[in-house]
Amino acid sequence: MIPLSFTTPRTARYLSLGEPGPAIEHVWVCLHGHDQPMSDLANQLLNLDTPERLLLLPEALSRHALPTTEGDAPCTGAAWFAPDSLLADLADLSTYLDGLTNDVLARCPPGTPLTVFGYGHGAAAACRWLAGTSLDYTRLIMCAPVFPTEIDRRATLVGLPERPVLVVSTTNDTYTRETIGEGLMQDLLDVGLSAQQRLVDSGPLPLAALGASAPV
Repeated sequence: MIPLSFTTPRTARYLSLGEPGPAIEHVWVCLHGHDQPMSDLANQLLNLDTPERLLLLPEALSRHALPTTEGDAPCTGAAWFAPDSLLADLADLSTYLDGLTNDVLARCPPGTPLTVFGYGHGAAAACRWLAGTSLDYTRLIMCAPVFPTEIDRRATLVGLPERPVLVVSTTNDTYTRETIGEGLMQDLLDVGLSAQQRLVDSGPLPLAALGASAPV
């Protein structure tokens, strides 16, 4: 049996910390990790929620219920791509993120700087998106980044425009060697990108570590 494809409209969900308008000086598009609830990512970005900064948190299109214990409120997780539908998922991802980001930027002052932030699998999703979009952005931040085996990390990084890249790793990260940036920094430098790495403690990400306390 060979799976067939059919293109149909989807209703996506997102969080917006801040409202588009003339007072916005920076827009951040923040992509969550695999099965990471949007509220969890929002809590990590609390320090970034300032009047002049708009945080846009899109939810991946593949939503599903996460396991809960008795008495807990229902919780939804989402994934940016699946191994057996990678190309189609990446195409949908790009269409979705391009449309949402352009809609928000159109309601902000012209030339508003755009930062793209990806956490975990969201970092891989961000790289694949930015490697194929015509959207202009200022810089890319990858926090505890994870590139699934079905995504060629080096080939993906080659496609990125020449923009600054920041890799953020937590000092107590226990997931994989990759999430603490092992190999990634070398790959970034090998493909000619300007890259820095910073270590942070777990919890809400500090402004200084993200370079967000100074003008972009």
